[in-house]
Amino acid sequence: MNVWYTLSASLHLVAIALWLGGIAFFLVVYGPAVHQLEPNIGIRALHRGRLAFEKLSWLAIIVLLITGIANIILRSHASNLPLAPSYMLGLSIKLFLFLAMVVHHCLQVFKYGPQLAALTERAPTHAMVWPEELRAQWQRWFTLLKINATLGPIVILMGLMLTR
Repeated sequence: MNVWYTLSASLHLVAIALWLGGIAFFLVVYGPAVHQLEPNIGIRALHRGRLAFEKLSWLAIIVLLITGIANIILRSHASNLPLAPSYMLGLSIKLFLFLAMVVHHCLQVFKYGPQLAALTERAPTHAMVWPEELRAQWQRWFTLLKINATLGPIVILMGLMLTR
């Protein structure tokens, strides 16, 4: 290929690591750590962590979109041949799963995010237990995160298949 493809593919890998690494960190480290805190501290810490994760995720998604498009264009120009039907099928599946991940992320940000922010704001500053409505919203949010944590490695494997 060429230097542009190498650069684009490298940035694509960094963005994948950023997004999926953020998901894994939130599920494996941050969420359980916040659960160990007193509710009055944990409620606000989880909210701040969610906001930071959203910023990181949007950055990664934008880079993935740009570099993904660039990779397809650069790859098709490098071979001077139309892309094989099997390649297009694999790419279609990968893009569908990536789109599903983005939709789940949008639900987290635009549906559950405002609800979580409002419930966090209303939570007593000296809460001794997590308010039930807030806990239920967080469980929905984490369910979407777990789905993305499952889809992410599948998307990576699809990408690896496409490079062969």
